[in-house]
Amino acid sequence: MGLIRWIFAIAVLAVWTSLIGTSLYVAMYEPKDALPEGAAIVVVSGAQGETGGMGPETVARVERAIALYEDGKAPKIVLSGGTATSNAPVAEAMRDLALEAGVPEDALILEGGSHSTLQNAIFTADIAEIEKAAPILLVSHRYHLPRANASFRWAGFTDVTNVAADPAGGFQVTMPLLWESV
Repeated sequence: MGLIRWIFAIAVLAVWTSLIGTSLYVAMYEPKDALPEGAAIVVVSGAQGETGGMGPETVARVERAIALYEDGKAPKIVLSGGTATSNAPVAEAMRDLALEAGVPEDALILEGGSHSTLQNAIFTADIAEIEKAAPILLVSHRYHLPRANASFRWAGFTDVTNVAADPAGGFQVTMPLLWESV
């Protein structure tokens, strides 16, 4: 019985440590005054994409990528997100939003097969137009950026700059933050 208590205690400690670490990253995130230019802006979809649509987080991420594109930060936008149903991949809905905002279709690259952050990274690494050694601007929410950055580095990208879709959002305890911590 003592071993089970130790395992439980370690699991609880690990969850609390992860929650505190993620919360500290979110609270201390400082957007850079001047973002570097990159070869591509990579946008990962949010959790709502499981049914094929875009949730508010994904919309915010795409809008941030569009603003970066309009500022001339990169010539391409990679829209990454699949679906767990027979509906169209989230990347297609992301593309439609970018096209409505005036981004030319030839500046958009779709990756519609991924179902997780790690798959976003691995499948993006397989895109021929994207050089893994070239700098990329990775767009997600502050709570998600540490894991997303680690996934893209694991997939072989060597120059990844985090860009928050919610740079001045303040610290809020939300369900996505709690799930990300776990």
